[in-house]
Amino acid sequence: MAGRVTFRVLFGGEDDARKLAIESGIPSTVEEFALQIKTFFQVTEPFRLQYRDREMDDQFMNLTSTSELEDKATVRVVYMPSETTHFNPLTKDSSSTVPGTPSSVSSSSHQANDSDSYISSDTIILSSPGTRSCSWPKVFVVPRFSYCAEMILHSGNNEFNAHGTLLSPTPKTRSDILEGLAEEIMKYTAYPKDEQLEEVAKALIQSHPCLLEKGTRSGYCGWKHYLKIKMMNFRSKLSRAGHPEVAVNSLKNKRKGQEKPAANIKKPRKAEVNFCPNIPRGETKESMEAERVALLTEVKKKKKDEAAIKKMMQHTFSIRRQEVLQEPAIPEFRNRWPALFDVSEVNLEFMRLTTVPLTSKFLGELDRQTDNLIKEVNPLGPEEPKDKVGWLLIPKCLCYVRDYNLRQNNKDACSVLSAYELQRLENIKQKDAFLSSLKLRQVRVHVN
Repeated sequence: MAGRVTFRVLFGGEDDARKLAIESGIPSTVEEFALQIKTFFQVTEPFRLQYRDREMDDQFMNLTSTSELEDKATVRVVYMPSETTHFNPLTKDSSSTVPGTPSSVSSSSHQANDSDSYISSDTIILSSPGTRSCSWPKVFVVPRFSYCAEMILHSGNNEFNAHGTLLSPTPKTRSDILEGLAEEIMKYTAYPKDEQLEEVAKALIQSHPCLLEKGTRSGYCGWKHYLKIKMMNFRSKLSRAGHPEVAVNSLKNKRKGQEKPAANIKKPRKAEVNFCPNIPRGETKESMEAERVALLTEVKKKKKDEAAIKKMMQHTFSIRRQEVLQEPAIPEFRNRWPALFDVSEVNLEFMRLTTVPLTSKFLGELDRQTDNLIKEVNPLGPEEPKDKVGWLLIPKCLCYVRDYNLRQNNKDACSVLSAYELQRLENIKQKDAFLSSLKLRQVRVHVN
């Protein structure tokens, strides 16, 4: 379906309903629709989708095809239990999320929703441990720290609210706080910018005012400095553990002549979320290479299985990104990944890399900027078509000039017309007769 469509998206129940507008129309697959919801509402937990089925008295059923959707339809997000990774400490719970966001729905409601219908594997959207699901948040949420650190901060905040006394954290408490913040930052990027570190430090002071620093203008300059050093040490630890996003910048992976820690650092560019994801759990480079060969075989078939190609392209995204970071030659890369050089796969690859739908995002921004673009092209506003007058040398036998537009810096039309006619005239007398028949006439040309 083409054109703008809107959906009513429920998170948990009727008390949390939100509006989703898609400029490009109803997505062609359930996966694309789920990614639209995940990106727009910044959902970080795995989920499945349900829709109201009219044949079943408007009961919610698992969504297996977008053909069941229509404009202004109601869909429900049902959260799924996900595995805990090293980026999500076990001490974190739902209280560390922003109130009102999808991730703040209680776990009891998740369990109730899970029992409503059969769990279909076709509609479950899971994130692998090394794959990020969203970019840097608009508002950074301070996570929960270790149990001991939370108790100390709780007492410190009470003392600050009562008497204005600031807390002087011990090295162990400061280390626990920085460790928790580093793990939370790592959910979004391994190389935070200076303004992002400042945002984290400011959020820490706002959440725990007892950590405010005396003698500084902002009150959190020291925490920002601690965070910068902590992220450097945290990246070193992850590099030794084999994390691909930071291991790609290790000395052994650098080119000759660049054997320096600060030389040719490969970082995510703007809007890149999954810059260098890890290989899926249970897979090896050998198994991923075997799947790439199988994908290459499938692409070369006369009757291609598009669904199988999309599935294999999704599964091999991590190994493909690692190849891209090695900056191979384009012909070589195209020979290894011919399926990527397709319009639909380019859109999907952009979604995997940035979590943003390319086509709908572009068209939406284009519509938003259309008025400004028109003003830039025509600052004086729309003008009525005008007639321009020019002088041409035209033979007497010609009554009008057809399909001719006046342009600046063009030679007179008679040069083209005369040259063409002169080539057809055989003798000098005919040429002289033709030249004598030319007259200067005024021609009116309609231009837009």
